[in-house]
Amino acid sequence: MKNNSKFIMKISAVLIALLIIANTAAAQAQSVPAEGEMNMKVYYIILFVLFILLLNVIFIPLFREQKSESETADSKAAMKKSVLGILFGKLSGLKPAEAEQSLIIDEDYDGIKELDNNVPPWFNLLFYGTIVIAVIYLINYHVLKIGKLPLQEYADEVRAAEIQREDLIRTGAFINETTVELLSDAESLNSGKQIYSTNCVPCHGDNGGGTVGPNLTDEFWIHGGGIKNVFKTIKYGVPAKGMISWMNQFNPKMIQQVSSYVLSLQGTKPLNGKPPEGDRYIENQDTTKSKSDTIKSTKDTAATNKSVKDSLNGNTSKKNQ
Repeated sequence: MKNNSKFIMKISAVLIALLIIANTAAAQAQSVPAEGEMNMKVYYIILFVLFILLLNVIFIPLFREQKSESETADSKAAMKKSVLGILFGKLSGLKPAEAEQSLIIDEDYDGIKELDNNVPPWFNLLFYGTIVIAVIYLINYHVLKIGKLPLQEYADEVRAAEIQREDLIRTGAFINETTVELLSDAESLNSGKQIYSTNCVPCHGDNGGGTVGPNLTDEFWIHGGGIKNVFKTIKYGVPAKGMISWMNQFNPKMIQQVSSYVLSLQGTKPLNGKPPEGDRYIENQDTTKSKSDTIKSTKDTAATNKSVKDSLNGNTSKKNQ
């Protein structure tokens, strides 16, 4: 029986060690939780350890071999002498075996006798401890308001998320080639001009007339004009033509600013500018076409309605005659 109990204890220790090692490895692979936030895996480890300890307390005594009366008396005497033995006796509240006769209840349940034992002191200690913790919690969170309630923690997290969102908007994290818009304010154009002067002059010239790269001041574009196409070209570059991608050097806001500045050079006609390259790009060409088609369709509909109305009036006049 001793071997069985030792085996169970060894298995329990190994399981606990493996669980702690696995959680440590997983924690290193995951992001660090926010301040004041506890990883749920810690709770699971605590519950698992308590469960294993509870199993040891319940089942290990069942595997112990029965001792003789002399061995039992010797072990009790040794336990009484030790500090742990005294503490165990106080917490368990168990009566000695010779006092069991006075604790037997008169009722007989099919030959089973029941002892009138008191509630174990350790259970009372645990119960009263929960009451003390509840009082401390009430005073801390609802009276003194030192701690934060879940609603306040949620509000703080939302506020922090809003601040982070504003930072992302300020740096242009949400701007891409499909959502970018043309900037026309002086501050944005000046920022774009500084970026252009620092990084784009060697290939496109200080006035946009072009040197190695194409002329940026005419209506002809190799990779498409307009803010979206220019933004995309600067962001991803044209490696085949020697233009690098600037998405690692500039944030989206900076690319939007320099793209807007490039488009502000349209029609400036610098001296010694390179001849046009690519296809002519007209802004909102499709939109204009759709508007003219709509106007034409409206006129045709009005003419049709007028002819139908004249026909009806003619038929009515004939009937009256």
